[in-house]
Amino acid sequence: MTVHESEWTDEDRGLALAWLDEQDDLCPTCGHPKTLCRDPATAGTWEVVQEICQPGRVAQAAAENAAEQRRRGVVISTRRTVIGG
Repeated sequence: MTVHESEWTDEDRGLALAWLDEQDDLCPTCGHPKTLCRDPATAGTWEVVQEICQPGRVAQAAAENAAEQRRRGVVISTRRTVIGG
């Protein structure tokens, strides 16, 4: 009989459980902690920030093009073609 040691230490498991708890507290709409974003005391303290994700922009354009051409099964992802630019 072979016995293997766990690859996870008690600290690893504790950190993973803490991360899961933190993720469970995030609002699915805004991504902020529910305890903060749903607190009426924070009303009026939020602003909308719009930024452009460059890979997302080109991926969305490719998806729209594929839809216009009625291509099915197209998998769209992004990767950098120029490093350091």
